Amino acid sequence: MADPSSQQPTVYDYATGTQWRLAFNRIPKTTWFCTAANVPGIQLGEAQYATPMTDMVVTGDKLTFETLNITFIVDEELQNYRELWNWIVGIGTPVKHSQWTTELFKGDSAVRQFGTEDTDPRTKVSYEESNLYSDSTLIVYNSKNKAKVNVQFKNMFPTSLSSLEYSQELTDVEYFKATASFRYLYYEFETIT
Repeated sequence: MADPSSQQPTVYDYATGTQWRLAFNRIPKTTWFCTAANVPGIQLGEAQYATPMTDMVVTGDKLTFETLNITFIVDEELQNYRELWNWIVGIGTPVKHSQWTTELFKGDSAVRQFGTEDTDPRTKVSYEESNLYSDSTLIVYNSKNKAKVNVQFKNMFPTSLSSLEYSQELTDVEYFKATASFRYLYYEFETIT
């Protein structure tokens, strides 16, 4: 029989959407101006097992992670916008192959071990290719502004960056906000004690 005390909550405060910080290893200027982020949803696939009466649904074996989406305020020299733009363009190489080579040697200085028996087989890429990816951490604070949970995103890369719309017709000063989306291998939670 389960211990009744283990079924009682130990935390009585509610989570709030304003006490967090997203730290990117590769794009620190974007980190500073980030105003919105999400913990992406996750889905587990399912399979159908046919029977004469009715099809039974059984658990699948593949997870699907939604995209990590962020919003950030663009600085007046577009430095944070350009660091993200350079990352995307460097991967996509729209003009010359040397852009991709340059991205291969930028990296985020993360120590990654690829190709060893102890690592996840999904992460087997060359060391240089690993520089196209970056890790990030969403730090969640409690009601007393103490970091309590880290959501760690592994091997992420940008997939989209919104446009910046200039107009002489604006009647009030509106600061640019840009949005970006990222894909990643997986994310995991870490409790901070």
